Amino acid sequence: METKKPIETLAAEVIEALKQMNYAYNTVCGIRASFSRICAFARKRNVRYFSEDLGQEYLREKYGCTTNYYLEPFPRKAKQAIRSIRLLGDYQLHGIVIRRIVKRKGYVKPPQFEEILTAYEKECETNEYSMRGMRGRLPIILFCGLSGTSQRY
Repeated sequence: METKKPIETLAAEVIEALKQMNYAYNTVCGIRASFSRICAFARKRNVRYFSEDLGQEYLREKYGCTTNYYLEPFPRKAKQAIRSIRLLGDYQLHGIVIRRIVKRKGYVKPPQFEEILTAYEKECETNEYSMRGMRGRLPIILFCGLSGTSQRY
């Protein structure tokens, strides 16, 4: 597989791959706009091909982002730009769009509340509450119980 493609060609191929994967229209438009900014940055520097170094330089200059985005959490203001750069890099290396879904840690019951929370879970199961709702309910109960407030946030 050819690894070096002009950045505009690479961006167009990634957009087509996202459409084939049924990404939402607004998501594709946002990524396309981000790719346009990256391509303009590359043209300004007379760079024809995408590289990780170009991506790092783009993030540093445009967003002040100096973190290693493979090892550290994304800064909020640069999240879309980082995702776009990762899409270009992954597609250039592998020829596919890699979905990177970061999942939250599961809910861990604190030992001092384990007995009562387990009883609550069983009560919810008896009442046939959905498991999806349980994922949101338990942390709220713990939060309200520990902070001394009875209001939902």
